[in-house]
Amino acid sequence: MESAVPRVLKTPILAMYHDDKHQYLTLEVELPDVESENITLLMHENSFYLKAFSKNVEYLGSFFLDGPVDPEKAVAANNGGMLTIKVPYKEDFMCARYVQIE
Repeated sequence: MESAVPRVLKTPILAMYHDDKHQYLTLEVELPDVESENITLLMHENSFYLKAFSKNVEYLGSFFLDGPVDPEKAVAANNGGMLTIKVPYKEDFMCARYVQIE
């Protein structure tokens, strides 16, 4: 039976960072109270799509990545409402450069 109270639609909070050798991209997505079976994750080379829900909240978002990754090698784990995705880059950061902050 469906709840009489509709779910609140939210964009999840996301942290995205690479390792020191620029080989892997890690994504951390906050999904409080969401069980693993209620998460849909689609990885693309330059983006990912996420849909997840708990009893009262539905999380939905599509996000660009900072470089091309290999979606076939992505791994994901949901631990206590924190979805962690680790995926290798297809290439090194050949076109990236550090920018000095004044």
